[in-house]
Amino acid sequence: MKIISPKIHVVLDYLVAIFLITAPNLIDLSANAAIFSMVLGSIHFLLTIVTIFKGGVVKFVPFPIHGIIELIVSITLGVLAFTIFSSHMTDHFYYAGLAVAIFLVYILTDYKSNAK
Repeated sequence: MKIISPKIHVVLDYLVAIFLITAPNLIDLSANAAIFSMVLGSIHFLLTIVTIFKGGVVKFVPFPIHGIIELIVSITLGVLAFTIFSSHMTDHFYYAGLAVAIFLVYILTDYKSNAK
């Protein structure tokens, strides 16, 4: 069941980008995990502004491609949580939680809806 519309998804995207950029100031992440979070947040923000949906600004990435990128990111974050970020528990749970959250948003978003 796809309960997240493109209109809601764009709001979630901007909130996630802000969270990823600001979280290192609020959570005791290691230096590498903090830098990675801020870079990931910046990239997520850029992806959001170039996606073809109501919150996009430049609009050249189709919304379904945006979804595939988020799926790949969620899987990658899960792998990183259990490899590179596994030695620091805060990093591990932070990235594992992000992986699950982004995957759930991917599963619940209607990427075929009229995103414009």
